[in-house]
Amino acid sequence: MGSLPVRWATLALWCCCPVAVAQIAGRFYLEKTVFARGEPVFLAFEVSNSSREPQDIISANRYSPCSGYQIQLDSDPSLASLCALLPAAGSCWVSSMTLAPGAKYTERILINYRHDVSAPGDYAIEAERYLPHAPAGTPLPRQPNLEIHERLHFAVDGNIPFDSQRLKSWVDQLQSADISQRAEAALILASLAPPSLEVTLLRFAEDEGLRQWAPLAMHRLNTPRSIAALAEIVRLTLPGDQEHAQSAQFLASTGDPQWFPLLLAPAKQRPGDGTYLYPAAESGGDRAVPFLTESIRSGPRPTRQVAISALAYTGSRAAIPILLGLLKSPDSETSERSLYALRNLTHRTANAAEAPPQSQYGRWRDWWSRHSESARIYKATECGEFLPLEQD
Repeated sequence: MGSLPVRWATLALWCCCPVAVAQIAGRFYLEKTVFARGEPVFLAFEVSNSSREPQDIISANRYSPCSGYQIQLDSDPSLASLCALLPAAGSCWVSSMTLAPGAKYTERILINYRHDVSAPGDYAIEAERYLPHAPAGTPLPRQPNLEIHERLHFAVDGNIPFDSQRLKSWVDQLQSADISQRAEAALILASLAPPSLEVTLLRFAEDEGLRQWAPLAMHRLNTPRSIAALAEIVRLTLPGDQEHAQSAQFLASTGDPQWFPLLLAPAKQRPGDGTYLYPAAESGGDRAVPFLTESIRSGPRPTRQVAISALAYTGSRAAIPILLGLLKSPDSETSERSLYALRNLTHRTANAAEAPPQSQYGRWRDWWSRHSESARIYKATECGEFLPLEQD
């Protein structure tokens, strides 16, 4: 069954200093605090073992949810909106690594990958790491027993020139025999996507070893050629492939309705999968509403539920009356999804603590009867705070 779209949340921070547990310590730090515009910003995490015994720690893709990292910038879109951050990359394959007595291990997280730091100015990072550890050879605990919470600051200075030779070094690194070195260079270049390297980045889609970064590179380039390349990836790959799903999401975010037929095709193949239905709804807008309405009317239950949530992505005024009718449903999932969609289309909210959602129907109906022609309807890419229904 499809689920409501997941948005990242950041937990409250309880300290701003390194934490030590059982002689295992961790800390976040920035390699410097002022960066040139267009320069990669790396956040480092160092874990050290000051005990006399080796310790096992978790080992996972640092950009996956399984890694234990949660990184939030004060410039990120509001968590209360549909403006999502870039989905976490990679699988949740997890193993362990052994940290010898007295040893340290450092990982670097590229902030530019999932966060927009292209504009000059000051930035604050809320960084968290939840890290299970145990004596070597014993099972890692299910719950993390080392928690690090820190707040760091850096600045992007538009007056500092960025050394173009560093770009060349990463382009050269794409040819490295070391797979990890190639991957690092591809991630950096795709995240930065300098226009001067358009030809190099366009080749990512043709290189099997670099293809997984092609959707991000095309999206960040945001040129006519790169957007056309995104569409070509959707055409040539199959639903279920990571490159297909990411390219569809990025193509929808362009706001260009010409891509709706292309995005609707995989949505029709997998109508119960929001990975494909949400981009089609976002791209189609008003044109997507009839298909979603029919899916809600006649589709199996998983399809109906995902189609209700997909209405939130359409930015369509025509979706509101449909959702008001569904809000009255005695089925709790139907009413909850309808309320979710109403809130995101209108950026309005009744009492969030009020339950069940059906009890809010009267207030939404009355509000819509007064403002059906004048209320602003928001697209999925439009962020903002939610106002009370009563605040006209």
